[in-house]
Amino acid sequence: MTDRPPYVEFGGLASVPGPLQCDDTTLYVFALQADRDRLDALCRRVFHDPTGGAVDYRPLGDHVIVTFGVVGSIRPGLQPWHSMGTVREPQVGFWIPVARVREERDGDLEAIHFGMFCAAMMLDNPISLLSGREDFGYPKSMGWPAMPADDEEGAFTLDVYGMDFGAGQAPERRPLIELRPVGPELPEADVAMGDVLEVGRWFKQLLIDERDEVEVGWRLALDFAKALRRHAVDQVFLKQVRATEDGRRADVQQVVIAPAVTRNVRARQLRRDLDLVVHHLDSHPLGDELGIASQRVTMACRLDFDFLIEAGRVEWSCPPAGAP
Repeated sequence: MTDRPPYVEFGGLASVPGPLQCDDTTLYVFALQADRDRLDALCRRVFHDPTGGAVDYRPLGDHVIVTFGVVGSIRPGLQPWHSMGTVREPQVGFWIPVARVREERDGDLEAIHFGMFCAAMMLDNPISLLSGREDFGYPKSMGWPAMPADDEEGAFTLDVYGMDFGAGQAPERRPLIELRPVGPELPEADVAMGDVLEVGRWFKQLLIDERDEVEVGWRLALDFAKALRRHAVDQVFLKQVRATEDGRRADVQQVVIAPAVTRNVRARQLRRDLDLVVHHLDSHPLGDELGIASQRVTMACRLDFDFLIEAGRVEWSCPPAGAP
């Protein structure tokens, strides 16, 4: 990266660079049934089409992972930002388990690398809003998550700064999703999960889909096993900046991988199922892009852990403007 000019720091503090140490994190993780065809169409539009097929990620199965959580302390790894203090970040993320694929001689697609594609993230911290979007490409937008206390008896809700489109419409704080516990509590033995390996096995249940056109073979299994041993997962992003001359195009467009390495993981299932309610907003098209609708959620857990978002790597980059 020595051919890149220094980032010019001026004005008010708006963003900070990675790597980022994220401690005292609690995430509530929900597996939502989605529409496989819509997930595939989104992945093609985000990865295959911009790169001309050079980087091709496809969804594994027909689930979207939604995370409600709070990162209690985020500290940049680089000086002088490391010594400036920490940021607390409540957030909601929408994640698609994906595999990078390659086409075999017979035309079949073979999965070779596991990742989690961040399709959307909402939070109300302005420094976090800009930092992750600039560095890695987190598709962050303004939102206000709310979570229950440790007894988990309350609701999980997300309001966003959004709108329906039309003459006279304007964005404002609007509800997007709600998750409310229903039904009897699970027996205590069914709630315990343990550590990150248990979480990995839980995730694996979501990844196998016999209807999938992607062949999930030994290469992906080996890659997934390596990630578990390292307690790591590769986050996958499309990082882009609108073009100055024509805002419908991009001056910067990159496929970025940012590994997240966890430690001190404690996990357990939630005690009850939950009912999900999705509110329609044109500005946040969960139905159109992800195929998520109101439903009963039966796979949910709580994670408490620390993690490090390592320096990312660029898997693909569009040629600079004016390049031959």
